[in-house]
Amino acid sequence: MKTIYKLSAFAFALIIAAAGFIPAVAYGDEAKQYKERIIEYNLQKSSADTVQDWIDGDLTNDAGEGSEWYIIALSNYGDYDFSNYNTALNNYLSANEIGSASSKLKFALTYIAIGDKTNPYINEVLGNSIGKQGIMSLVFGLHLLNNGYSSDTYSVNGLVGEILALQLADGGFSVTGEYGDVDVTAMTVQALAAYYENNTDVKSTVDGALDFLSARQLENGGYSAYGVENPESTAQVIIALSALDIDACADNRFIKNGNTVFDGISRFILPDGSFCHKEGGASDATATAQVLSASIAYENLKNGKSSFYVFNDIETVPEETTTSAIVTETTPITETAVFVENTSGITDTTIFESDTQKTEQKETSEEETDTVRIVIISVCVASILICAVLFATKKHKFTVLVIVAAVVAIALTVKISGENNAETLGSVTISISCEVIKDKDKSYIPENGIILKETEIEIENGDTVFDVLSEICKKENILFSANMGYIEGINNIFEMDFGKSSGWIYFVNGESPSVGCQSYELVDGDKIEWHYTCNLGKDLDIDFEK
Repeated sequence: MKTIYKLSAFAFALIIAAAGFIPAVAYGDEAKQYKERIIEYNLQKSSADTVQDWIDGDLTNDAGEGSEWYIIALSNYGDYDFSNYNTALNNYLSANEIGSASSKLKFALTYIAIGDKTNPYINEVLGNSIGKQGIMSLVFGLHLLNNGYSSDTYSVNGLVGEILALQLADGGFSVTGEYGDVDVTAMTVQALAAYYENNTDVKSTVDGALDFLSARQLENGGYSAYGVENPESTAQVIIALSALDIDACADNRFIKNGNTVFDGISRFILPDGSFCHKEGGASDATATAQVLSASIAYENLKNGKSSFYVFNDIETVPEETTTSAIVTETTPITETAVFVENTSGITDTTIFESDTQKTEQKETSEEETDTVRIVIISVCVASILICAVLFATKKHKFTVLVIVAAVVAIALTVKISGENNAETLGSVTISISCEVIKDKDKSYIPENGIILKETEIEIENGDTVFDVLSEICKKENILFSANMGYIEGINNIFEMDFGKSSGWIYFVNGESPSVGCQSYELVDGDKIEWHYTCNLGKDLDIDFEK
């Protein structure tokens, strides 16, 4: 009988490995599991033996260009030497103009996270970036003040008060429009959490935001944004709850139909340990980094450590790694702090209304993935039963081995065929233009205003406008900044750099879609155009009424 038990355990493990599922674990243990798998994935991807090697290698090489969220997460995870990364970030910020106030605040927060608390860049940002780019610049500004810094333009009370005033009727927060957004709401709560216990106004506002987040949670435990279920939104909620000392796996407000937030995330993990943005999709760097952050934030809560964005325990980087003052050109911004949702055309409410939809049809690729897994499980379960009977009779041991080998072969074959069954739909074209500002005296603005001429790129089933933009920018080495699918900047040109109504807008086949670029799925032959506008698209030579 012991042999049968061992065989059953082996076969069950085989099912799990072949199907790419996560073993059943106690609630909350997923955080540790996800953290370890994501780190192992990145070590293999970067050919690093240790986390320190990863930091000194790929993360340092990508300083200023996307590695910041990983760096902030790792600063919460262990005691590492960030001096090489610190030098690289100094060099990057010295050589590049950063137009986005939110990006500047993010870099300042990164310096604090790695222990370079006296870097002059932090004071520069405190003086010229808080509140200059809507709610997110207020939120990141509050994170800086929460770490003991002060600003000549905002007091803590003034900054908190301005954020509280932005709460919407549904209890949520958003970059624009009248409907709350899960990601923005969760990120706002993260910053306000420090004042929850001692400020009645903050408590009332945050309680309303928690009600909003609870109501928006899906029955599978996860969340959606821009009409798409994704792990990033769920990760932001976990970080927010952890900042409030709320155990996301124990609070009934955030358990739906028996499913926790980690159940919501589990559907997006890939066999290599990384995460996809959309179920059935490819590995996504942003999704993976944010799940790592959420996992570490949850572990911080369970271990009694500081909130994810409060770096009380970080040692200061040695003086020799800190450069002299970093001077970056700043575009004066005097308009009211308002974000413009440039991916939604004239109307800015459609995207946020779609966030409430919970009955989307599953994509063809997702159905195929589920079918593959069902086939694997069925074959493996049948094989287990046969093996158990044969082994119980103490006969046909050779037959048992043959069956087990066949199960392995079948499972791997089906799995591989499922992974490689991505359907190529054809190709689309994409172009990126900033012609309306081509006369501006900025080194990063092309003389003819063309950042990317019309370029053809292949697409697969389920690819979106966001996917194509991300891929082409990486391929052409174009600076690209996005937050939860919202396009903040391209080629170092950011929203509100040239007025409060300026930003990026996209067209497909000459029309401006009423959904965000992360939700617009493409078909063969589509023509994508990205344009920078200074007046909500009215200054573009396009029939905007479409």
